[in-house]
Amino acid sequence: MSMDEAHEDMKSSRGRKWPMSPVNTVLVGVCVVGAVACFVLGQTIAGTALLLGGIGGGLGAIFARRGTSGDLERVNSLEYADERDRAAAVKGLAAVGVVALILSAGQLIMHVIVDTDPLSRWASIGVFLALTVCWFLANWYYVRKG
Repeated sequence: MSMDEAHEDMKSSRGRKWPMSPVNTVLVGVCVVGAVACFVLGQTIAGTALLLGGIGGGLGAIFARRGTSGDLERVNSLEYADERDRAAAVKGLAAVGVVALILSAGQLIMHVIVDTDPLSRWASIGVFLALTVCWFLANWYYVRKG
């Protein structure tokens, strides 16, 4: 091990005081804040779902940083250790994106058929358009990047 590698190891072990990545911190924070808002508004089922998601995601992220964690634990919790983890995550997230587009389109169709309230319908339209635009922009970026 070179001195640079030893320095990087020391620096990374000192710099890792927070138990999860910034992405996981934001995700867990959004879930917890959303859960609190749901509970305050009397939406206990939605609040419970968000709270369980936040707790599960946070614990998964913390456990994935252990030295004994496996590839699947790290990839599932967005705590990538190397390029193999990142490559697997890219494929997994691509599949999630396809499912999200299909479900979003189905949700929008359901809103039109059932004739739900305008706010819900517009929220569904917004999510569908956001996913579609994000997909086109991501494809444009990565095709140009090579």
